[in-house]
Amino acid sequence: MRSFIKKDLLLFWRDRKELITVLVLPILLVVVLNFAFAGLLGNDKESSMNLQLGVVNQDDDKDAKAQLKEKLIEEASFSEAEATRLMEQVYVNPIQMILDYLGSRDLKGWVTVHELKENEAVEKVKAGDLDGILIIPKGFTADSLYAAFVKEPPTTSLKYKMEKETNNNRTLYNIIHGFIDNLNFQFALQGIEGAEDAEVMLPRGGFEEVGSVKSFTLTQYFTISMGALFALFLAATVGTKTGVEIRQQVFNRILLTNSHPMLFLIGKMISTFCLVWLQIMFVFMMSHFIFNVFPDRSITFWMGIVGIVTLLSLSIAGLAAVFTTISLRMANVDAANGIFMLVILLLGVLGGNFVPIYVLPDWLQRMGEWTPNGLSLVIFTEWIKFEEFSSIASSCVLLVGFFLLCTLIASALYPNRGKA
Repeated sequence: MRSFIKKDLLLFWRDRKELITVLVLPILLVVVLNFAFAGLLGNDKESSMNLQLGVVNQDDDKDAKAQLKEKLIEEASFSEAEATRLMEQVYVNPIQMILDYLGSRDLKGWVTVHELKENEAVEKVKAGDLDGILIIPKGFTADSLYAAFVKEPPTTSLKYKMEKETNNNRTLYNIIHGFIDNLNFQFALQGIEGAEDAEVMLPRGGFEEVGSVKSFTLTQYFTISMGALFALFLAATVGTKTGVEIRQQVFNRILLTNSHPMLFLIGKMISTFCLVWLQIMFVFMMSHFIFNVFPDRSITFWMGIVGIVTLLSLSIAGLAAVFTTISLRMANVDAANGIFMLVILLLGVLGGNFVPIYVLPDWLQRMGEWTPNGLSLVIFTEWIKFEEFSSIASSCVLLVGFFLLCTLIASALYPNRGKA
């Protein structure tokens, strides 16, 4: 067995061009992509958003109390005394709360609010001076408070308008939507028995991490995707070199030594595993050295990274076994090499190695999560963000399952003596 593994490792070692390609090119791509997309997903800490929001307030707060009291009496059958007592206990001004939130100290560096008439706001959006418009319709205060008191869906809603969807106006929408969700929750809390005196708490502005979740940066994405992509290319290279060995009658000479044919396949798998593991770890270490990709991480985190790389290497070794079997089965080696490249390109697209996976349709994203490179991206992302084994256990099992499936297919299709 040792001779077979040594043979395959020497084949790679003697092909210096291939060796340099799989080691140096992914590092160069990570460097180039990192500088090309600097400032996205938290890479540029010096950059900050400057979100311009126009607020069109069509509601009249002076009449809101009278409107609310009238609705409670006429539509909810409250007595005048009950309506007065309820309003004195829990009356708040949702419009002022929204404006206070958007103008809070934590959001001031991110959002600038302009109170305008609707026609002025529309013109400024068209001119590119505003990212979006928040319209507060007439009767919003009375209707939203009435809905909260009687636990019914409101009939009047805020309106958010924009010229075309961009990162800026989408961020503004998420900020406003998050505030409204929090406000609705606090109003719902008022209706829980024993919570009548609960204070409506304003959400804090700004951006903060929840729990122990770590950020996932674009540099980390590039490092993982390039490492996995070139690992796939290594599997294709193994299949290609098998074709070279067929031309040179290497396989037939092995059979003449009375060695078991299956040792040839096992040697390919073990050598591929070793090469892929070393290649991915080299990409990770060099990227970390150049960009400090994983700052201030514990030994547990790095042990997890090594474990995930090991599982990914195992799955790529299984794929290399299938490619080796196909090479031995097909009479036209060049056609086999074309099939390998087609499979690698397909896996690269589905797994998010050529384009970020979130730009793909949902059904393609779901398909990508069944590829070894797509699965590894999911596992690495979860591990980097949460560093919890429970969050990656099922995906790790799928990677092992992919290896076993490929090994089974390769063994079933592997040619018997004299048929290669």
